[in-house]
Amino acid sequence: MKWITAGVIGALAFAVSGCVSTGSTAESPADPERASQINLDLAVDYLRRGNLAQAKEKLDRALDQDSRNAAAHSVAGLLYERLGESDKADSHYQRAVSLDGDNSEYKNNYAVFLCQKNRFERGEKLALQAAQNRLYKTPEMAYVNAGMCARNGGNLAAAEKHFRQALAVSPRFAEALFQLADIEHEQKNYMSARAFLERYMEVGRTTPASLWLGVRIERGLGNTAVAQHYAQRLKREYPNANQTRALVESERNPG
Repeated sequence: MKWITAGVIGALAFAVSGCVSTGSTAESPADPERASQINLDLAVDYLRRGNLAQAKEKLDRALDQDSRNAAAHSVAGLLYERLGESDKADSHYQRAVSLDGDNSEYKNNYAVFLCQKNRFERGEKLALQAAQNRLYKTPEMAYVNAGMCARNGGNLAAAEKHFRQALAVSPRFAEALFQLADIEHEQKNYMSARAFLERYMEVGRTTPASLWLGVRIERGLGNTAVAQHYAQRLKREYPNANQTRALVESERNPG
C-alpha cells in the first residue's frame, strides 16, 4: 500500500521555490522572508541528500527568520517524521495548514501523516478537503490517500468510494486501480477484480503485490492456467519477495 505525497512518493513533500540566488545570503537580515526562503531551499536540498542534521540547521534558521513560512513548517514536519519525533512533526504539519489553509499539498501531506499514525477519521477528512479544492492539480492523489485511510480504519465502502473518485479524475491512475482490484478480490468479486487488475497492468509497474493478487484472483475464478502464469512470473522475477514466500506456502498447503 502506497501513501502518496505531492510530487514524489516517499520523498519530499513538495517542491519549494527553487534555486538559491547568488546575489543574496541566507544570513541577510535585510529581507527576513527572502532569507527564510533561501534557507528553506538549502534545507530541502540537504533533505534530498539524506543529510538530516544540516537540513534541521537550515530549517531552524528559516523558521527563526520567518515563523509564518508555511512551506518551511511542512518540510519541518517531514524532517521530524524522519527523525522519529512524531509530536514535533504533527505540530509543524498542523502549523503549515493553519498558516495556509488553501494549500492542498500541505493538507494532503498532513493527512498521510495522520493516517500513518492511525488517526484515520481526521486524516481521511483532511485528504478529502485537499482533493475537493478545485485549484489542486493532483486531486487523485488525495482521493487515494483518503481511500487508504478509510480502508485502514475499517470502512471498506468509503475506501471504495474514494478510489473511484480518484479514477473519475484520472482514469489511468495506477494506485487507485490496484486498490480497487484488491478490494474487489477481498469481497470475492473476482471478475471485477480481474478487470481492475488488467487495467492496472496496462498502466502500472508490475510488482510482487500485483502478481500475487493476480494469482489469487485467477484461483478464485478457477482459472488454473492463468494463475500458474502469474505464479511463475512471481517466482522468476521476485524470488525473495514476501509475496513469493506466501505463494510457496499456499502451494504447500492448498485451501
